Amino acid sequence: MQSEDQQSIEQVLKGDSSAFGTIVERHQRRLLGLLVHACGDCELAEDIAQEAFARAYQKLDMFSGESQFYTWLARIAMNLLFSDRRRKRLENQVSRAALDVALDSDGFANRRGDAPPDQQMELDETQQCVRQAIAMLDDERRAVVVLRDFDGLDYEAIAETLGIPVGTVRSRLHRARLELRSILQHKADELGLSRI
Repeated sequence: MQSEDQQSIEQVLKGDSSAFGTIVERHQRRLLGLLVHACGDCELAEDIAQEAFARAYQKLDMFSGESQFYTWLARIAMNLLFSDRRRKRLENQVSRAALDVALDSDGFANRRGDAPPDQQMELDETQQCVRQAIAMLDDERRAVVVLRDFDGLDYEAIAETLGIPVGTVRSRLHRARLELRSILQHKADELGLSRI
């Protein structure tokens, strides 16, 4: 049985370009969330997502169907993002407000309303520290963390999305988590908090 994506792709390839709209509707929110997490800039994420869908449409006949369509689309989007970062040299210019929106949209904030005010303030501070730590990672490590921990992709899908071996995914994720732990521990030490 064909997936919904495969059916839509076949319709597009047969000349029904409106079927691509169904694909966009199916994947745009998830792709936009991935990109906002990866770059921390809502406007840039929207631009990259739009460009990724345009490229996917143009190259739809090259989609082999060996992987999930979303994985193929995410790889296009991440390649566009990395190209944009190289071109603009954005490594150290992450927008804090946009990253806050990204984290809040994916579950961090959903638990906040129930907390008493003192716990709410502690939760907000913890979230801010985590956001800052993620923003400090280099592009390669941040991408792996975002794809795994925010987008929920497995190692194989991350490898395919980024065009790297699974072993490299594991290595980058391990190093990223060690680096995050170190950054957060340093911050905790600065604030005189207990060890993480």
